[in-house]
Order: sequence, then structure tokens, then C-alpha cells
Amino acid sequence: MKENKREEVINNMLGLRASISDKLAERNQEVDNIGYYRDFEFKGSGLAVNDAYVVKLKPSEEKPKSKEDEEGKEKIAYEIYDKDNNLIATVNEVGEIEFDPEFLESLEKVNKEYFDTLTLDEAEFELPEELGKDDLVLTGEELDEKQAGKELEKISEKIGSKDIEAYSTMKVDQTPRFDKMTSKQEIDPNAKVTQTETLADMIPEIKEKGIVKVGVVFSDHSKGQSGRFSFVGLDKDGNIHNIDSLENTQGTTTGQTVTSINSRDGSVVEEEQVAGMVRINGRNRTNGQEEMLSVKIGQYGTLEVDYVRADLSKDKDERYLSAPIETRNQRPTTRAVREMMDKTKNTEIEDELERSEGEIERDGETEIENMDNYAGNDEVTPDDVIVLKDGTETTLRKEAEKDRVSPEEFTRKYNERGGKTPDEKIEGIHDEIEEEFGAPSRESR
Repeated sequence: MKENKREEVINNMLGLRASISDKLAERNQEVDNIGYYRDFEFKGSGLAVNDAYVVKLKPSEEKPKSKEDEEGKEKIAYEIYDKDNNLIATVNEVGEIEFDPEFLESLEKVNKEYFDTLTLDEAEFELPEELGKDDLVLTGEELDEKQAGKELEKISEKIGSKDIEAYSTMKVDQTPRFDKMTSKQEIDPNAKVTQTETLADMIPEIKEKGIVKVGVVFSDHSKGQSGRFSFVGLDKDGNIHNIDSLENTQGTTTGQTVTSINSRDGSVVEEEQVAGMVRINGRNRTNGQEEMLSVKIGQYGTLEVDYVRADLSKDKDERYLSAPIETRNQRPTTRAVREMMDKTKNTEIEDELERSEGEIERDGETEIENMDNYAGNDEVTPDDVIVLKDGTETTLRKEAEKDRVSPEEFTRKYNERGGKTPDEKIEGIHDEIEEEFGAPSRESR
């Protein structure tokens, strides 16, 4: 296969894997390998397809293994696509083929005479015993490496680095000096992350291995913990050590949306995408909460590291709350931010996530005061647009008109009132006014 054709095929494979990743995650499946076949035939049917991409699927490693899996009878399935990522057919665990209706309809429109000669009900799925000179098969791990390489190239161009190989090919059993690497970030493990804990408190392994700094470097996926990045330990001589307590999330959090307290004082809270996250082993709890570290690329290509708390009971785009960790380039956070993230002082984060969701949907961002348990420090004006749970938009002025009270009075009650959501606050005020003054003939809510 010529080099330019090989590059095109690999790009198509990566694009195909990305396009089907969400549906595979829902089915607890993952890509085992993708094969490109210049000429692929469904035996016994008369149907041949040019430029076919055959995706071999397997149960996700994160899914608990069934008894059948434990006995070695792992369920394998296939999906066949064309070069434009259109589904041609699926093959289940016992080899039964189901052709996609849209594919068949398109095939019949293009050449009905040819279509009528096919015996699709007799089709059999069988991969070629040997690859042709223009065929290519890449495993999931090889695709990870290709993807990581492309991402590194993009990042290298963005930050102007000319020495990408210095860190992209680093192996953890080597001892290169961290200070020789051009793209890195340093964390003092003894600086406060929350009001009661440092990173060294969260990860005892740091003290056990004599690690004096925690570093973040670019790495390829096969060696990195979370896609493009690795967290490593640095001893007093600058040598690199594995931090085994930081667990690979296998790329599932790459590009994940996180509710981020991205200002040191909590004055800006917004939804941001992170480049990757690693799970802190031993910090998950029976109530469905986990703790992680995340990395994102900040201004001028600087790596920014956050401490993340996750409420796994919520949807994946609404479950993460993060705050910055002090690094060489990031200032220390305030006490209010550290207490917000401190699980000993703020046991659950469900309330904060729910409050921030409505605020961010309304204004694009919010402040830490609007997420905490003190409703009195929330500042909402009579004419701020409030998005209710059912998607309805309202203002406190409109709600005040329903009760025939002044907008200022209704707003004061709202800003002083507790409650998880705007719906609960507004409904509570309506009930309070009704109880105090009787039920006015207000409009339907």
C-alpha cells in the first residue's frame, strides 16, 4: 500500500472509531481492531464491497466479565462500514449477518439489476485468511498510538515546540531528567489541594517513593495514563517514577465536559473541556463519588491541573466538579475554593452541580457564591432570565406579578431563600406569600 493511501486509510479508521464511540460505550463494547479491505466479499451472496472497514468489537474491559467470558467464550461481533462511515452490515456473536436497510435501499437505487441477482439471505461472514497488499488491520492499541501521535503534532504546532519526541517516546523505566523536557508542569505535593489535604495526603505513594514533585508531561497513549498526558513522580535528583495510584481512564474522559471553578478565587465557574483525567485509586466511595486529577491546556499552551470530584449518579456531562491545583504557573486557590472541594467539609456535590447547571445554562457562567449552601450571597436581579427545570424561561419580575407583590420584594425573598434549584425557590416563595396574604387570583404558573 502506498504511503499516502495508508495515511488516508488510518485517518478513516480513526474517524470511524470516534464516530461510533458513544454507541459502543452505551453497549459496553469497545474496538478490538479495525481492518481495511480493498475488496471485501460476503460469501455466498454475490455482494462485494470496495474499501470496506470491518470493525471487530469486544466487551468493554470496564464491564464485569460474565461467566461465559471467564470460561474463554468472549462474545465477539463485527460491524462493516464503507469509506464514508456508512454502516453496511452487522454480524452478531454467532455469525449472523444483518444488512443495514439504508445500505440496501441505496444499493438497489444505484443498480437494481445487480441488486436483484444477489442472494443476501445466503450471505456468510468470513475474513480473508491473508491480507492483500492493499489491506491493513490495526489493533485498538495501535489506533491509540496513531491518534496520540496526531494529537501531539497538533499540540506541538500550537505551542511551537520543536522537540516533541523528547517526551512523546519517554518510557517509564527510563530515568530521563524532567528539567530537560520542554513541555511540562510541576506540582508541589505538599501544597494544599483542599482545606484539609495535600496531594501527598491523597496519594500516600508519593511519600513512600520519596517524590518531591509531581510532574505532568505529554506522552503517547500507550505509555500515558490518560491519552496525551502522564502524571509522574520526580525525586530530588529529577528522575522519573511511576505513580501507580493514578489509574488510567482509558481515554474515556478525553474531551470530557467539567463544571470548572477556573478562577483562583471562584469568581468564574463555567463548563470546560479537559484533555484527560486520571482516577486516584483508593479515593472512590460507596456513595458513588470518585476523585480524579484532570489536565487542560490553558493560555499560551500552559498545562493546567485540576482536582476533580465526580458524582457518578449523574449524567457524564453533569457529574464532574473541578478546581485548580497550585502549580509552578498557577497561583494558590482561596480558602472558599478549597472548602468547596473538601469532602470532609462538603460531603456531597450533587447540590452544587444542580445549582451551577441552571446558572451556567442561563448566563454561560456563574460564581462560587451561587453554588454554595448560602443562598443569601447569591445575587439575582428582577430581570435576570431564569431557566426552570422544564426549560421554561422566567424572571423574578414576572413571578412577582403573579403574586401582585413588588419585584424588589420577590427578588429579596429569592436571594435570601435556600433550596436546591430556582424552581424550588420560586415555588416556595409563591407558597409563602399565599400563606401570608391568602391566594391571589394570579396567572397559572
